[in-house]
Amino acid sequence: MFDLEQSITEWRQQMLAAGIKTLVLEELESHLREEIERPMRTGFSASYAFDIAVRHIGKAQSIKTEFTKIERNSMKRSMFILLGIFGVLFGMAIVLPAMAWYRDHHALPANHLEALLIGLLIVVSGLGSGIYGLKKRKA
Repeated sequence: MFDLEQSITEWRQQMLAAGIKTLVLEELESHLREEIERPMRTGFSASYAFDIAVRHIGKAQSIKTEFTKIERNSMKRSMFILLGIFGVLFGMAIVLPAMAWYRDHHALPANHLEALLIGLLIVVSGLGSGIYGLKKRKA
């Protein structure tokens, strides 16, 4: 006879073997149980409902592939944001001494003007990178 809890336990073991993390697996199991309940409420057997639910949720490897894509995209967005923060801070570290020189001397020698322009370019690039990362995060 079909044992639903034993089948769910085996399904969990397959998911763990595929490399799906425990926290994600808890959520997937919750969805699996919901998917099993629907056909059972309409009179289908537990084994039929389990088979439908497993097909609906998908195979372990395809789920793992999807989560890998999500993690990779999240890492890229985080890197753009971190690169942006670093760019703004580094650029400002170049800009501020040139601005202080201008404040004290009311003129900028060519080497300070170059530093100011390079620093501003780095700041703008950093802002662009950070904004791009933030917008990609929301999408």
